[in-house]
Amino acid sequence: MIRTGYLLLTTLLLLAGCGASDNSGSDADKQAQVWLPVGGAATVEWQASLGFLQFIPGLPLEELAQVSRGRELFVADWEMAPGARPQLDGLGPLFVAGACDLCHTANGRAASLLADGQIGSGLLFRLGDASGQPDPHLGGQLQPFATVGRGEGDVSWQDDGSGKPQFVLSNPTHALAAGVHLGPRLSPQLTGVGLLNLVPEEQILAYEDESDSNADGISGRAHRLQREGQDCIGRFGWKAMQCSLRGQSAGALQQDMGLTSVVNPQEPCTEHQDICASQPSGGNPEVSAEALGQINEFLSVLAVYERRVSDNAAFERGAQLFAQTGCEACHRPTLTTRTDAALAPLRGQTIYAYTDLLLHDMGADLSDGVGEGNAQPQEWRTPPLWGLGLLENDGVSRFLHDGRAQTLPQAILWHGGEGLAAKQAFEQLEQSQRADLLSFLRAI
Repeated sequence: MIRTGYLLLTTLLLLAGCGASDNSGSDADKQAQVWLPVGGAATVEWQASLGFLQFIPGLPLEELAQVSRGRELFVADWEMAPGARPQLDGLGPLFVAGACDLCHTANGRAASLLADGQIGSGLLFRLGDASGQPDPHLGGQLQPFATVGRGEGDVSWQDDGSGKPQFVLSNPTHALAAGVHLGPRLSPQLTGVGLLNLVPEEQILAYEDESDSNADGISGRAHRLQREGQDCIGRFGWKAMQCSLRGQSAGALQQDMGLTSVVNPQEPCTEHQDICASQPSGGNPEVSAEALGQINEFLSVLAVYERRVSDNAAFERGAQLFAQTGCEACHRPTLTTRTDAALAPLRGQTIYAYTDLLLHDMGADLSDGVGEGNAQPQEWRTPPLWGLGLLENDGVSRFLHDGRAQTLPQAILWHGGEGLAAKQAFEQLEQSQRADLLSFLRAI
Protein backbone atom coordinates (compact mmCIF):
# COMPACT_ATOMS: atom_id res chain seq x y z
CA MET A 1 0.00 0.00 0.00
CA ILE A 2 1.24 3.50 -0.89
CA ARG A 3 1.26 5.68 2.25
CA THR A 4 2.45 9.11 3.37
CA GLY A 5 6.20 9.37 3.82
CA TYR A 6 7.00 6.17 1.96
CA LEU A 7 8.74 5.97 -1.39
CA LEU A 8 7.44 3.26 -3.64
CA LEU A 9 9.89 2.36 -6.39
CA THR A 10 8.23 0.65 -9.31
CA THR A 11 9.06 0.11 -12.94
CA LEU A 12 6.92 1.69 -15.62
CA LEU A 13 7.27 1.64 -19.38
CA LEU A 14 8.35 4.80 -21.10
CA LEU A 15 5.12 6.15 -22.50
CA ALA A 16 4.39 7.94 -25.72
CA GLY A 17 1.26 8.62 -27.72
CA CYS A 18 -2.25 7.32 -27.17
CA GLY A 19 -3.87 3.91 -27.31
CA ALA A 20 -3.30 0.65 -25.50
CA SER A 21 0.23 -0.60 -24.82
CA ASP A 22 1.39 -4.12 -25.63
CA ASN A 23 3.52 -4.03 -22.44
CA SER A 24 6.52 -5.22 -24.45
CA GLY A 25 10.06 -3.90 -24.37
CA SER A 26 13.39 -4.58 -22.79
CA ASP A 27 14.60 -3.49 -19.37
CA ALA A 28 16.34 -0.57 -21.07
CA ASP A 29 12.90 0.73 -22.10
CA LYS A 30 11.78 0.95 -18.49
CA GLN A 31 12.31 3.58 -15.81
CA ALA A 32 11.74 3.75 -12.09
CA GLN A 33 8.96 5.97 -10.83
CA VAL A 34 9.02 7.41 -7.35
CA TRP A 35 5.68 8.10 -5.68
CA LEU A 36 6.12 10.89 -3.16
CA PRO A 37 3.36 11.97 -0.73
CA VAL A 38 0.52 13.58 -2.69
CA GLY A 39 0.81 17.00 -1.08
CA GLY A 40 4.38 16.81 0.15
CA ALA A 41 4.66 17.79 3.81
CA ALA A 42 1.00 18.91 3.70
CA THR A 43 -0.21 15.32 3.30
CA VAL A 44 -2.34 13.41 5.81
CA GLU A 45 -4.16 10.10 5.86
CA TRP A 46 -7.87 10.29 5.01
CA GLN A 47 -10.19 10.24 7.99
CA ALA A 48 -13.86 10.29 7.08
CA SER A 49 -14.82 11.80 10.43
CA LEU A 50 -12.74 14.90 9.65
CA GLY A 51 -13.78 15.24 6.03
CA PHE A 52 -12.03 17.75 3.76
CA LEU A 53 -11.27 20.33 6.43
CA GLN A 54 -8.32 18.62 8.12
CA PHE A 55 -5.23 20.74 8.80
CA ILE A 56 -1.72 19.96 7.64
CA PRO A 57 0.40 18.42 10.39
CA GLY A 58 2.98 20.20 12.53
CA LEU A 59 1.58 23.73 12.52
CA PRO A 60 3.09 26.01 15.18
CA LEU A 61 0.76 27.11 17.96
CA GLU A 62 0.91 30.76 16.95
CA GLU A 63 -0.25 29.82 13.47
CA LEU A 64 -3.14 27.75 14.80
CA ALA A 65 -4.62 30.82 16.49
CA GLN A 66 -5.02 32.62 13.15
CA VAL A 67 -6.24 29.46 11.47
CA SER A 68 -8.86 28.93 14.17
CA ARG A 69 -10.23 32.45 13.69
CA GLY A 70 -10.35 31.89 9.94
CA ARG A 71 -12.26 28.66 10.40
CA GLU A 72 -14.81 30.42 12.60
CA LEU A 73 -15.40 33.00 9.87
CA PHE A 74 -15.64 30.25 7.25
CA VAL A 75 -18.33 28.23 9.04
CA ALA A 76 -20.22 31.20 10.55
CA ASP A 77 -23.74 32.14 9.54
CA TRP A 78 -23.45 35.77 8.46
CA GLU A 79 -26.34 38.15 9.23
CA MET A 80 -27.83 41.20 7.58
CA ALA A 81 -26.71 44.49 9.12
CA PRO A 82 -27.04 45.65 11.76
CA GLY A 83 -26.44 42.31 13.47
CA ALA A 84 -25.87 41.13 17.02
CA ARG A 85 -22.28 40.25 16.03
CA PRO A 86 -20.74 43.24 14.18
CA GLN A 87 -17.85 41.15 12.88
CA LEU A 88 -20.33 38.81 11.18
CA ASP A 89 -22.91 41.18 9.74
CA GLY A 90 -23.33 42.71 6.30
CA LEU A 91 -24.80 39.70 4.45
CA GLY A 92 -26.37 40.64 1.14
CA PRO A 93 -28.64 42.35 0.48
CA LEU A 94 -28.39 40.04 -2.55
CA PHE A 95 -26.66 36.70 -2.07
CA VAL A 96 -26.34 33.00 -2.90
CA ALA A 97 -25.49 31.61 0.54
CA GLY A 98 -25.17 32.90 4.09
CA ALA A 99 -22.06 30.88 5.00
CA CYS A 100 -18.97 29.70 3.15
CA ASP A 101 -19.43 26.09 4.25
CA LEU A 102 -22.92 25.87 2.74
CA CYS A 103 -21.20 25.54 -0.65
CA HIS A 104 -17.86 24.11 0.51
CA THR A 105 -18.93 21.48 3.00
CA ALA A 106 -16.71 19.42 5.26
CA ASN A 107 -17.81 16.41 3.22
CA GLY A 108 -16.32 17.97 0.09
CA ARG A 109 -19.17 19.08 -2.14
CA ALA A 110 -22.66 20.37 -1.48
CA ALA A 111 -25.73 19.02 -3.27
CA SER A 112 -26.25 20.57 -6.70
CA LEU A 113 -28.79 18.96 -9.04
CA LEU A 114 -31.56 17.67 -6.80
CA ALA A 115 -33.88 14.83 -7.80
CA ASP A 116 -36.95 17.06 -7.80
CA GLY A 117 -35.50 19.44 -10.38
CA GLN A 118 -34.44 22.02 -7.82
CA ILE A 119 -30.95 23.43 -7.36
CA GLY A 120 -28.89 22.84 -4.23
CA SER A 121 -26.35 25.20 -2.68
CA GLY A 122 -23.50 23.49 -4.52
CA LEU A 123 -24.37 25.17 -7.84
CA LEU A 124 -24.45 28.87 -8.68
CA PHE A 125 -25.00 30.67 -11.98
CA ARG A 126 -22.90 33.20 -13.80
CA LEU A 127 -24.77 35.54 -16.13
CA GLY A 128 -23.13 36.65 -19.35
CA ASP A 129 -22.86 36.45 -23.09
CA ALA A 130 -20.21 34.75 -25.18
CA SER A 131 -17.88 37.75 -24.98
CA GLY A 132 -18.10 37.88 -21.17
CA GLN A 133 -20.43 40.85 -20.86
CA PRO A 134 -22.73 40.54 -17.80
CA ASP A 135 -26.46 41.11 -17.80
CA PRO A 136 -27.01 44.90 -17.62
CA HIS A 137 -29.75 44.60 -14.99
CA LEU A 138 -28.87 41.52 -12.92
CA GLY A 139 -25.09 41.68 -13.20
CA GLY A 140 -22.58 38.90 -13.63
CA GLN A 141 -24.07 36.36 -11.23
CA LEU A 142 -27.60 35.35 -10.29
CA GLN A 143 -28.42 36.12 -6.66
CA PRO A 144 -31.43 33.95 -5.75
CA PHE A 145 -31.83 35.35 -2.22
CA ALA A 146 -32.25 38.79 -0.67
CA THR A 147 -32.32 40.07 2.89
CA VAL A 148 -35.52 41.99 2.05
CA GLY A 149 -38.04 41.23 -0.65
CA ARG A 150 -37.09 38.51 -3.10
CA GLY A 151 -33.94 37.52 -4.92
CA GLU A 152 -33.20 37.91 -8.60
CA GLY A 153 -34.88 34.68 -9.68
CA ASP A 154 -35.10 30.92 -9.25
CA VAL A 155 -33.50 28.19 -11.34
CA SER A 156 -34.72 24.65 -11.89
CA TRP A 157 -33.35 21.93 -14.10
CA GLN A 158 -34.36 18.93 -16.17
CA ASP A 159 -32.53 16.27 -18.14
CA ASP A 160 -32.74 16.84 -21.90
CA GLY A 161 -32.42 13.10 -22.52
CA SER A 162 -28.69 13.18 -23.24
CA GLY A 163 -27.64 13.62 -19.63
CA LYS A 164 -26.91 17.32 -20.11
CA PRO A 165 -28.98 19.40 -17.68
CA GLN A 166 -31.21 22.13 -19.05
CA PHE A 167 -31.69 25.11 -16.75
CA VAL A 168 -34.77 27.33 -16.56
CA LEU A 169 -34.85 30.75 -14.90
CA SER A 170 -38.23 31.57 -13.38
CA ASN A 171 -39.64 34.63 -11.60
CA PRO A 172 -36.71 36.88 -12.51
CA THR A 173 -36.85 40.44 -11.29
CA HIS A 174 -35.80 41.37 -14.82
CA ALA A 175 -35.70 39.26 -17.98
CA LEU A 176 -32.21 38.34 -19.17
CA ALA A 177 -30.88 40.54 -21.94
CA ALA A 178 -30.55 39.13 -25.45
CA GLY A 179 -27.54 36.84 -25.72
CA VAL A 180 -27.10 36.45 -21.95
CA HIS A 181 -27.09 32.86 -20.67
CA LEU A 182 -27.08 31.02 -17.38
CA GLY A 183 -23.60 29.66 -16.69
CA PRO A 184 -23.74 26.90 -14.04
CA ARG A 185 -20.68 26.64 -11.80
CA LEU A 186 -20.30 23.67 -9.44
CA SER A 187 -18.56 24.46 -6.16
CA PRO A 188 -15.44 22.30 -5.72
CA GLN A 189 -13.93 20.76 -2.63
CA LEU A 190 -11.04 22.81 -1.26
CA THR A 191 -8.29 20.19 -1.45
CA GLY A 192 -4.83 21.73 -1.60
CA VAL A 193 -5.83 25.30 -2.48
CA GLY A 194 -3.01 26.63 -0.32
CA LEU A 195 -0.50 24.62 -2.34
CA LEU A 196 -1.97 25.60 -5.71
CA ASN A 197 -1.74 29.23 -4.59
CA LEU A 198 2.05 28.80 -4.39
CA VAL A 199 2.72 27.33 -7.84
CA PRO A 200 5.03 29.83 -9.60
CA GLU A 201 3.53 31.62 -12.59
CA GLU A 202 6.52 30.69 -14.74
CA GLN A 203 5.71 27.01 -14.15
CA ILE A 204 2.16 27.50 -15.44
CA LEU A 205 3.44 29.43 -18.45
CA ALA A 206 5.96 26.68 -19.24
CA TYR A 207 3.04 24.35 -20.08
CA GLU A 208 1.30 26.89 -22.31
CA ASP A 209 1.09 26.01 -26.01
CA GLU A 210 -1.60 28.28 -27.42
CA SER A 211 -0.71 27.59 -31.07
CA ASP A 212 -0.19 23.83 -30.50
CA SER A 213 3.39 24.10 -31.72
CA ASN A 214 4.06 20.42 -31.01
CA ALA A 215 0.93 19.31 -32.92
CA ASP A 216 -0.36 17.09 -30.12
CA GLY A 217 -3.88 18.56 -30.27
CA ILE A 218 -3.45 20.31 -26.91
CA SER A 219 -3.26 24.11 -26.95
CA GLY A 220 -3.71 25.16 -23.36
CA ARG A 221 -3.29 28.83 -22.59
CA ALA A 222 -2.89 30.90 -19.47
CA HIS A 223 -5.63 33.31 -18.45
CA ARG A 224 -3.86 36.66 -18.26
CA LEU A 225 -5.59 39.06 -15.90
CA GLN A 226 -5.09 42.20 -13.87
CA ARG A 227 -5.97 41.99 -10.19
CA GLU A 228 -5.41 44.66 -7.55
CA GLY A 229 -3.47 46.72 -10.08
CA GLN A 230 -1.07 43.92 -11.01
CA ASP A 231 -0.79 41.70 -14.09
CA CYS A 232 -1.11 38.07 -13.11
CA ILE A 233 -2.01 34.55 -14.29
CA GLY A 234 -5.38 33.10 -13.29
CA ARG A 235 -5.40 29.76 -11.49
CA PHE A 236 -8.61 29.51 -9.40
CA GLY A 237 -12.18 28.91 -10.55
CA TRP A 238 -13.66 27.09 -13.52
CA LYS A 239 -12.45 29.87 -15.84
CA ALA A 240 -9.23 30.65 -13.93
CA MET A 241 -10.64 34.08 -13.09
CA GLN A 242 -8.60 34.59 -9.93
CA CYS A 243 -4.82 34.68 -9.61
CA SER A 244 -4.57 34.16 -5.86
CA LEU A 245 -6.35 32.57 -2.96
CA ARG A 246 -6.89 36.06 -1.56
CA GLY A 247 -8.65 37.11 -4.76
CA GLN A 248 -10.70 33.91 -4.90
CA SER A 249 -11.87 34.33 -1.30
CA ALA A 250 -12.70 38.01 -1.75
CA GLY A 251 -14.59 37.28 -4.97
CA ALA A 252 -16.69 34.59 -3.33
CA LEU A 253 -17.45 36.81 -0.35
CA GLN A 254 -18.67 39.55 -2.67
CA GLN A 255 -20.50 37.58 -5.35
CA ASP A 256 -21.84 34.70 -3.26
CA MET A 257 -22.53 36.45 0.05
CA GLY A 258 -22.78 40.16 -0.77
CA LEU A 259 -19.88 41.00 1.55
CA THR A 260 -17.47 43.79 0.66
CA SER A 261 -13.73 43.66 1.38
CA VAL A 262 -10.60 45.69 0.72
CA VAL A 263 -10.25 43.73 -2.56
CA ASN A 264 -13.88 44.16 -3.67
CA PRO A 265 -15.33 47.24 -1.93
CA GLN A 266 -18.57 47.33 -3.95
CA GLU A 267 -21.80 45.41 -3.34
CA PRO A 268 -22.83 43.06 -6.20
CA CYS A 269 -25.56 45.39 -7.50
CA THR A 270 -25.87 47.03 -10.89
CA GLU A 271 -26.90 50.66 -11.43
CA HIS A 272 -30.45 49.41 -12.02
CA GLN A 273 -30.71 47.83 -8.56
CA ASP A 274 -31.25 50.20 -5.65
CA ILE A 275 -31.50 47.53 -2.95
CA CYS A 276 -27.79 47.83 -2.11
CA ALA A 277 -28.04 51.57 -1.51
CA SER A 278 -31.26 51.29 0.49
CA GLN A 279 -30.10 48.60 2.93
CA PRO A 280 -27.68 49.18 5.83
CA SER A 281 -24.04 48.20 5.42
CA GLY A 282 -22.11 46.00 7.80
CA GLY A 283 -19.09 48.29 7.62
CA ASN A 284 -16.67 49.74 5.13
CA PRO A 285 -15.55 47.15 4.27
CA GLU A 286 -17.81 44.48 5.76
CA VAL A 287 -14.98 41.94 5.87
CA SER A 288 -11.87 43.58 7.29
CA ALA A 289 -8.41 43.03 5.84
CA GLU A 290 -7.55 41.10 9.00
CA ALA A 291 -10.61 38.86 8.66
CA LEU A 292 -9.89 38.20 4.97
CA GLY A 293 -6.33 37.26 5.91
CA GLN A 294 -7.57 34.86 8.59
CA ILE A 295 -9.91 33.13 6.13
CA ASN A 296 -6.99 32.68 3.75
CA GLU A 297 -4.80 31.35 6.56
CA PHE A 298 -7.46 28.71 7.23
CA LEU A 299 -7.77 27.75 3.56
CA SER A 300 -3.98 27.66 3.12
CA VAL A 301 -3.45 24.97 5.75
CA LEU A 302 -6.10 22.52 4.55
CA ALA A 303 -4.37 19.20 4.06
CA VAL A 304 -4.18 16.95 1.02
CA TYR A 305 -5.13 13.31 1.48
CA GLU A 306 -2.72 10.52 0.69
CA ARG A 307 -3.48 7.95 -1.99
CA ARG A 308 -5.84 5.18 -0.97
CA VAL A 309 -4.34 2.20 -2.80
CA SER A 310 -5.54 -1.33 -2.07
CA ASP A 311 -3.95 -2.98 -5.12
CA ASN A 312 -0.52 -1.61 -6.02
CA ALA A 313 -0.29 -3.52 -9.30
CA ALA A 314 -3.64 -2.19 -10.53
CA PHE A 315 -2.64 1.32 -9.44
CA GLU A 316 0.59 1.12 -11.45
CA ARG A 317 -1.22 -0.17 -14.52
CA GLY A 318 -3.75 2.63 -14.15
CA ALA A 319 -1.01 5.26 -13.89
CA GLN A 320 0.48 3.89 -17.09
CA LEU A 321 -2.87 4.04 -18.89
CA PHE A 322 -3.50 7.58 -17.60
CA ALA A 323 -0.42 8.65 -19.53
CA GLN A 324 -1.05 6.45 -22.57
CA THR A 325 -4.55 7.74 -23.17
CA GLY A 326 -3.32 11.32 -23.18
CA CYS A 327 -4.88 12.44 -19.91
CA GLU A 328 -1.52 13.72 -18.69
CA ALA A 329 -1.36 16.29 -21.47
CA CYS A 330 -3.74 18.52 -19.48
CA HIS A 331 -3.94 16.80 -16.09
CA ARG A 332 -0.18 17.06 -15.52
CA PRO A 333 0.67 14.87 -12.54
CA THR A 334 3.01 17.13 -10.61
CA LEU A 335 3.64 20.79 -9.84
CA THR A 336 6.13 22.34 -7.44
CA THR A 337 5.41 25.14 -4.98
CA ARG A 338 7.54 28.22 -4.37
CA THR A 339 10.32 28.10 -1.79
CA ASP A 340 9.40 31.40 -0.14
CA ALA A 341 6.08 30.36 1.41
CA ALA A 342 5.42 31.65 4.92
CA LEU A 343 4.76 28.14 6.22
CA ALA A 344 7.53 25.56 6.00
CA PRO A 345 5.21 22.62 5.07
CA LEU A 346 4.20 24.50 1.92
CA ARG A 347 7.68 25.44 0.68
CA GLY A 348 9.18 23.73 -2.34
CA GLN A 349 6.75 20.83 -2.28
CA THR A 350 6.21 18.43 -5.18
CA ILE A 351 2.44 17.99 -5.35
CA TYR A 352 0.32 15.54 -7.36
CA ALA A 353 -2.64 17.76 -8.23
CA TYR A 354 -3.09 16.54 -11.83
CA THR A 355 -3.66 19.93 -13.43
CA ASP A 356 -1.75 22.46 -15.53
CA LEU A 357 -3.98 25.36 -14.33
CA LEU A 358 -4.44 26.38 -17.98
CA LEU A 359 -7.56 27.02 -20.05
CA HIS A 360 -8.46 24.39 -22.63
CA ASP A 361 -11.11 24.30 -25.37
CA MET A 362 -13.30 21.37 -24.33
CA GLY A 363 -15.72 21.45 -27.25
CA ALA A 364 -19.27 22.53 -27.98
CA ASP A 365 -20.97 20.03 -25.66
CA LEU A 366 -19.28 21.61 -22.64
CA SER A 367 -19.97 25.19 -23.70
CA ASP A 368 -22.67 27.07 -21.80
CA GLY A 369 -22.55 30.29 -23.84
CA VAL A 370 -21.00 32.33 -21.04
CA GLY A 371 -17.54 33.82 -21.37
CA GLU A 372 -15.62 35.18 -18.41
CA GLY A 373 -12.74 37.61 -18.74
CA ASN A 374 -10.75 36.37 -21.72
CA ALA A 375 -12.00 32.79 -21.33
CA GLN A 376 -14.35 31.63 -24.06
CA PRO A 377 -17.59 29.73 -23.27
CA GLN A 378 -16.05 26.38 -24.27
CA GLU A 379 -12.78 26.98 -22.39
CA TRP A 380 -12.26 25.58 -18.89
CA ARG A 381 -9.34 25.52 -16.50
CA THR A 382 -8.08 21.98 -15.99
CA PRO A 383 -9.58 20.92 -12.65
CA PRO A 384 -7.27 19.18 -10.15
CA LEU A 385 -8.06 15.49 -9.74
CA TRP A 386 -6.67 14.77 -6.28
CA GLY A 387 -9.28 13.43 -3.88
CA LEU A 388 -12.03 12.85 -6.47
CA GLY A 389 -12.35 9.21 -5.52
CA LEU A 390 -13.48 10.27 -2.05
CA LEU A 391 -16.48 12.04 -3.56
CA GLU A 392 -17.88 9.74 -6.20
CA ASN A 393 -20.05 7.56 -3.98
CA ASP A 394 -21.14 10.06 -1.33
CA GLY A 395 -24.63 10.35 -2.84
CA VAL A 396 -24.28 14.11 -3.37
CA SER A 397 -21.24 14.98 -5.45
CA ARG A 398 -21.31 15.50 -9.18
CA PHE A 399 -18.61 16.38 -11.69
CA LEU A 400 -17.87 18.84 -14.51
CA HIS A 401 -18.80 22.50 -14.31
CA ASP A 402 -22.57 21.97 -14.36
CA GLY A 403 -22.76 18.71 -12.41
CA ARG A 404 -23.96 16.67 -15.39
CA ALA A 405 -21.66 13.75 -14.55
CA GLN A 406 -22.54 11.57 -11.56
CA THR A 407 -19.47 9.35 -11.94
CA LEU A 408 -15.90 9.68 -13.11
CA PRO A 409 -16.50 7.58 -16.27
CA GLN A 410 -19.36 9.89 -17.23
CA ALA A 411 -17.09 12.91 -16.76
CA ILE A 412 -14.47 11.37 -19.08
CA LEU A 413 -17.04 10.56 -21.75
CA TRP A 414 -18.23 14.19 -21.90
CA HIS A 415 -14.74 15.38 -22.90
CA GLY A 416 -14.51 17.03 -26.31
CA GLY A 417 -12.31 19.54 -28.06
CA GLU A 418 -8.77 19.17 -26.76
CA GLY A 419 -9.95 16.26 -24.61
CA LEU A 420 -11.57 14.32 -27.43
CA ALA A 421 -8.56 12.12 -28.24
CA ALA A 422 -8.19 11.11 -24.58
CA LYS A 423 -11.90 10.29 -24.41
CA GLN A 424 -11.68 8.16 -27.55
CA ALA A 425 -8.63 6.36 -26.20
CA PHE A 426 -10.57 5.63 -23.00
CA GLU A 427 -13.46 4.24 -25.04
CA GLN A 428 -11.09 1.89 -26.85
CA LEU A 429 -9.70 0.34 -23.67
CA GLU A 430 -10.62 -3.17 -22.71
CA GLN A 431 -12.85 -3.51 -19.65
CA SER A 432 -9.95 -4.62 -17.46
CA GLN A 433 -7.89 -1.63 -18.60
CA ARG A 434 -10.76 0.75 -17.86
CA ALA A 435 -11.03 -0.77 -14.41
CA ASP A 436 -7.32 -0.17 -13.78
CA LEU A 437 -7.47 3.42 -15.01
CA LEU A 438 -10.52 4.18 -12.88
CA SER A 439 -8.90 2.47 -9.91
CA PHE A 440 -5.97 4.84 -10.31
CA LEU A 441 -8.21 7.92 -10.56
CA ARG A 442 -10.16 6.91 -7.49
CA ALA A 443 -6.97 6.42 -5.50
CA ILE A 444 -5.18 9.70 -6.26
